[in-house]
Amino acid sequence: LYRHGDRTPVRPYPLDPYLNLTHWPVSWGQLTKEGKERHFKLGQLNRERYGDFLSETYNPDEIYVRSTDVDRTLMSAECHLAGLFQPNDNQTWHPDLAWQPIPVHTIAKEQDLLLVLESECPRYDELLAQLNSSPDVRKRMDSNKEMLDYLAAKSGLNMTEIDDIEYLYDTLFIEDRFNKTLPEWTTKYFPSPMKEFSDFSFEMKAYNLEMQRLRGGPLVKELVEHLGAYAQSKLTPPNRKLFMYSAHDVTVATFLSALNIFNGIQPPYASMVLVELHELKPNDFSVKILYKNVSDDGRNPEVLSLPGCTRFCPLDKFFQLVQNATSDDIKVECKLVKPDASTFDTMLG
Repeated sequence: LYRHGDRTPVRPYPLDPYLNLTHWPVSWGQLTKEGKERHFKLGQLNRERYGDFLSETYNPDEIYVRSTDVDRTLMSAECHLAGLFQPNDNQTWHPDLAWQPIPVHTIAKEQDLLLVLESECPRYDELLAQLNSSPDVRKRMDSNKEMLDYLAAKSGLNMTEIDDIEYLYDTLFIEDRFNKTLPEWTTKYFPSPMKEFSDFSFEMKAYNLEMQRLRGGPLVKELVEHLGAYAQSKLTPPNRKLFMYSAHDVTVATFLSALNIFNGIQPPYASMVLVELHELKPNDFSVKILYKNVSDDGRNPEVLSLPGCTRFCPLDKFFQLVQNATSDDIKVECKLVKPDASTFDTMLG
C-alpha cells in the first residue's frame, strides 16, 4: 500500500498568488515529474528487495494492482510498475521503449469503500461531524482563534474545521517545494504550528475504533482474507505473490490506525506500507509489517510491531489482534444509526 507521488495542489486558495495554472507544470492535483520519478525509483527499490521472490518479468498470475480512480494514483502505479518490471526480449514491443503496459484495476470513487475516504458511508460522515463539534476539538480551535482569524483573512478561506488548516498547509507546503516565494504573511504560522494541526487532521480520520472499522477496516479485512487463503493453500490463482494498492495519505493513515500503529504524522509522498507473510517453518506463518515513511529513495523501511505482538507476529495472533478492526458487512455498518451524543464526549480526554 502506498501513497501517490508528488503532485500539484488539489486547488489553490482564494487569495493565492499562484492561482493561475500558468504557474504550474501540470493541472491541479496531478502527478508531477518528480512524483513519476519517485515512484519509478520506489518500484526499483522493491525489485531489489523482492528480486528473489518475484519473477524477473511480469506475470499476471503473480501480481494484482488496485488503484483509486484518481489520475495521480493510477499514474503512480504505472510508474511504480515500470520500475518493478522491466520487459524482457519477448515482452519488448518497441525497440526504443523499455516499458510494457501492466493492468491497474480500479472502481468509481463513490463505490470504493476499500481505498477512498470520500466514498459513500453516512455513518462515518456522522462520526466525523460529531468529532469536529466535540468539546475537545472545539476547544483546540477556540484556543487558536487568533491564528484562524489571521489565516482566514490572509487566505480568503473559511477556517472552521481542522481540515481547513490542513488544506491551506498542504497548498503552502507544495508551493514551497516548488521554490515559489510564499507571501510574507505565511511566516507567522507556516510551517509550524500549521503542521501540527495538519498532522492531527489525519489522526481524526480514524479517531476511534468505529471510525477505524469504517475506513481502515475494509483493507484490513481484505488483507486477512488474502493471508488466510494463502496459508490454507486456497488463494486464487495459487501462485499470486503480490497485492499492490495505490492510494492516498489518508488511506495509509487510516490503514495504520486500524492496525494501531499509526505515528500521527501525515504519510509523505510515496510512503509505503509493506505487509509480508513469512513461512518460518513448514505451515508456520508469521506477519511482518514495514513502513517507509520518508519520501527519499534510499532509506530502508522501518519494521513496525503491532501492540501485543513481535516483529514477526504469528499469523493466528495477528488475526486475533486485528479482529475488532474488521467488519463482516461494511455496507450495513455504514448506514446511519441513532446518534449517541456522548460518543466523543466520553472518548476524548
